[in-house]
Amino acid sequence: MSRGLRVWQDMEKEQEKLRAWKERVARELDRVVAFWLDHSHDQEQGGFFTCLGRDGRVYDDLKYVWLQGRQNEAMEMMDQIVSWVREDPSGLGRPQLPGAPASESMAVPMMLLNLVEQLGEADEELAGISAELGDWCAQRILQHVQRGGQAVLENVSEDGEELSGCLGRHQNPGHALEAGWFLLRYAIRRGDAKLQAHVIDKFLLLPFHSGWDPEHGGLFYFQDADGLCPTQLEWAMKLWWPHSEAMIAFLMGYSETGDPALLRIFYQVAEYTFHRFRDPEYGEWFGYLNRDGKVALTIKGGPFKGCFHVPRCLAMCEEMLNDLLSRLAPASALSARSPLAGPARPGAE
Repeated sequence: MSRGLRVWQDMEKEQEKLRAWKERVARELDRVVAFWLDHSHDQEQGGFFTCLGRDGRVYDDLKYVWLQGRQNEAMEMMDQIVSWVREDPSGLGRPQLPGAPASESMAVPMMLLNLVEQLGEADEELAGISAELGDWCAQRILQHVQRGGQAVLENVSEDGEELSGCLGRHQNPGHALEAGWFLLRYAIRRGDAKLQAHVIDKFLLLPFHSGWDPEHGGLFYFQDADGLCPTQLEWAMKLWWPHSEAMIAFLMGYSETGDPALLRIFYQVAEYTFHRFRDPEYGEWFGYLNRDGKVALTIKGGPFKGCFHVPRCLAMCEEMLNDLLSRLAPASALSARSPLAGPARPGAE
């Protein structure tokens, strides 16, 4: 068998696998959205229920504001959030307690970076205004890479130094991965290849390899940077959202670099996620598993889980898989016409 023919056959197999996952993801997206459309909307009072049991029945009619749709006043709210984050955090309702160490959680700049991108996506003027804010957010996130580049810590001091005690050693693999794809998109927009490589190494590969459970599979919820037992009782549980963020991160990384190692990790995470979290009977995903992958809570929604992480993951992955397949198709055709052609990275024309 000639080298060109083997290359062509390998590309065909890869396309078949990507196509199978694209169809699988698309079907799952339809099922997840249907679950929320059927059960979440309060037809009498308006708004959306988020406390839904396994079959979609409402078990608590509380409506959590952060999971409701908020956009008529989005720009004004963003200005207020920026003021709270960069100038006066007391407006957030969490005053600094006497004796508490001054610290910065990675959650703050990473979510602000995502907000800036979302609001500026279809508005060139706003995108230009927000550029400096995006740079600030990215730099604040990057300072959470500590210990000579060997750990991503959830909390650091205000001047970017490691904190002492459990607070300083605290790690959240899912958060690091989510911040990773936020930063990856930021680096792509800037055309910064060096930053892109740094993000993949430190915010994708590092937290995945340290956070993946070698015994049972899945991502630990929390970890201690020194390998000590975390103080959070749920540290060894497997939650829906870190796995959703990991799927996005590694598929995005592969889409941009063509590195097959990133695609293999996407497959690894996606197989675990679909096998363990997906509910084939009633639809949507379970949110909380024990360490061994068994369902710990049968609820589909609650104070923290709503119609967000799962549909966002599936919608973004479907879009990226469609794009990959469209870019691979011309390369596959070229390989078929030229038996001596070498392997092509995604995007090669």
